[in-house]
Amino acid sequence: MQYMLHIPVSTRLSIVFTLFFVSLTALAQTSNHMMIQVQAEEYVLHNLLDASDADIKVNVREIDERIQIPYCPEGYQFASPNYDSRLTNISVKVTCPSNQWFLFTHVSIQNLQQVVVTSDTLSPGAMLSSRNMKIADIDKGKIRGSTFSSMSDLAGARIKRRVRPGTILNESMLCFVCKGDRVTISAITGGLSIQVYGIAEEDGTLGETIQVRNTSSDKLVFATVSGTEEVQIKI
Repeated sequence: MQYMLHIPVSTRLSIVFTLFFVSLTALAQTSNHMMIQVQAEEYVLHNLLDASDADIKVNVREIDERIQIPYCPEGYQFASPNYDSRLTNISVKVTCPSNQWFLFTHVSIQNLQQVVVTSDTLSPGAMLSSRNMKIADIDKGKIRGSTFSSMSDLAGARIKRRVRPGTILNESMLCFVCKGDRVTISAITGGLSIQVYGIAEEDGTLGETIQVRNTSSDKLVFATVSGTEEVQIKI
């Protein structure tokens, strides 16, 4: 035999209203959390940093959903009394003066720079091209040494060691002319250019002066790297 549980209409309406009220309260809390995170980001950008600087990225850590955030009729206020421009992680104090409520939210600041990085795993001797490079926004604090901002400047260069995807490319890991390469030596005098062949005795990047052995005379000369497997000397 089956038994039916009969709940009075008034009780059912009360349950529905309670659930609806709880849902609205949770939604309001979520809205307050998101609003404070957005306002904290705006505060940092407009009051502590130069908001017009496109190279600056601000990330506000999500506020724990379990924290109860009260309604603030006059609007929340933001401050960072111990702010230091040298820091990349700061605390922002959020307050509501009318009810003496406050909390601290954490903000990370990134000063970005566009640099060329690898998009694939590359082995020694691999030649760079648009297929295995890309431009990425990198935090300046993570950049060491010289970098490149244009992929066209690196097209034709070769990798000297194995690298993973996302590796920041710098001069120390590249050569446009690598030791042992057969190179074209252009000897420039006045308006006349004479070309002979040689063997590179060391690695070199664009604009760098390296030693090259002239295969015709077997003499060592100093030449400037002018392109992929190309060097120039002035006489």
